[in-house]
Order: sequence, then structure tokens, then C-alpha cells
Amino acid sequence: MMSTAGAQTFRAAALAGGSLSQVDGDDLLGFHQPGVNAGLRVVAVLGEHWRVGPEIVYSQQGAKRNRNSLNISDYSRIHLNTVELPLMVYYKDWRFTAEAGVAYQRLISYTVEDATGDDITENLALQNQAYALNLGVTLYLTPKVGVNFRWSRHFTDLQVEESPRLRGRSLSLRAVYVFGSGESLPSPNSPLPAPSPQ
Repeated sequence: MMSTAGAQTFRAAALAGGSLSQVDGDDLLGFHQPGVNAGLRVVAVLGEHWRVGPEIVYSQQGAKRNRNSLNISDYSRIHLNTVELPLMVYYKDWRFTAEAGVAYQRLISYTVEDATGDDITENLALQNQAYALNLGVTLYLTPKVGVNFRWSRHFTDLQVEESPRLRGRSLSLRAVYVFGSGESLPSPNSPLPAPSPQ
């Protein structure tokens, strides 16, 4: 009975994919910095629709000058390696799950290159921790496999100095694999949920 109850109350999933990111304040426009975004998720199922839980994610973020860019910036590339601990709230309906939450990020290492490509990492001191807002949605293709899209933005500064203010943004696309019995989904022939009466 204990194992059955635990399986119904908690669900774990693996996350693996990539991201495109930029840093507001560095004058490098556009999401041109690719990176890895992968980790694990555990959720507590609170009812038919609601669940909540943490993740632990390895995330590569930063900014990169586009080859065809006319941006005027002191940098050509900022590359961040972080461990991220998001705490998320989820609302599930039909095959979709909407998500929102905050994340604590710990900076493992970083590299900064100036406009000519020279390494100036030692000249730009960054905070070793940051906080971010996360919003996203997951589409479950099967009870065990889904596709997750997430938008993330720092609401604390990355740089130690007050100017310029550097805050990262990222867009990630990840595959989701749910362990155990997976998510409960409608049958393939089930119609879309009816709209709510006005």
C-alpha cells in the first residue's frame, strides 16, 4: 500500500534538451548563445489538475554576437555554466501542463570575450548566484514522453558592479521522460476539452 500511494502522490521525470539565451544590458541583441539544459524533476500531485515540485538542472546560458550583427558591444561572447534549482507550480489539463515558478541559480564557471575575441573573464566579475522567473508549458505525447518549452529571465543582476546591469534571458526546449506509470492522459480518440460556459 505504501509504494502504491507513493507512486500516486509523487512523480519523477528526466529532462534533456537545449536552450538559446541572451543577456540584457550587454548590447548583444538576439538569442544567439546555444546551450545544454538537462536535469531531473520531482512533483507532488495535489489533485486532478495541480502539482508542485523542484527540479535540479544543469544549464548553459549567456550571450553571443551574431556574425551578421551590427550591434555595438564591448563583448562578443558571455558563456555561463550554472546549476539551477527551480521550484515550480503546475496546472495540468488534457495533454497540456502550464508551469510557473522561481529558480535559484549557482554559477559554476563562466567565460567572457571582448569585441575582438580576447578572453577578459578576469576583468568582469559576476555574481556566483542569481534568481530567475520561469514560465512554460509541456505537451505530453504519451503518458511517459512530453515536450517542454520554457522561458526564463533573471530578476537579479549577474554583474557585481552596478553598471551595466546584466540580466539573462533564455528559451529552452526539452524532452520530458516520466518514470513509473507516467501521466494520466485521455484516450487518443477523446475530443478536446469543451470550452467553459460564458
